[in-house]
Amino acid sequence: MRKVTSIAVLLFAAVLAFAVSMPNAGALAAETIAVVERVAGQVSIDRDGARSTATEGLAIEAQDTVITAAEGAVGLRFTDGAEIALGPETTFRIQEYRYDRTRDEGAFKGRLSRGTLSARSGRIAKRGRDRMLVETPSTILGVRGTRFMVKVDD
Repeated sequence: MRKVTSIAVLLFAAVLAFAVSMPNAGALAAETIAVVERVAGQVSIDRDGARSTATEGLAIEAQDTVITAAEGAVGLRFTDGAEIALGPETTFRIQEYRYDRTRDEGAFKGRLSRGTLSARSGRIAKRGRDRMLVETPSTILGVRGTRFMVKVDD
């Protein structure tokens, strides 16, 4: 019995040493920055070159590109409370997003390549000038805690 206990203690110590030497698993996992709240028609998410169909409840991560088809539309809710709706034939990439709830600060930068985007800003935009930026092919919008809509034509 004593030998079994010694082996169990050694095994536990080895597993613990391995776990401590590994990088934090949470740091390796991608962070959910938004959730798909509504989907109409065909909407897809391009993540690291892999495209998947958007469904309600799907987690969105920084660097994701949201693409709507001719009959597609999608609503996203971000962790800071921002809401973004994308209309038909839209391509929107989330270039940067970080939000610290405890300090109530962060940054949001997205690129609207084509289509329409309607937004109600969240806590990030309300914390300071140019904390929320939306780029288009011809301009950069600095959001300062408001609602807005932008359309990019071909």
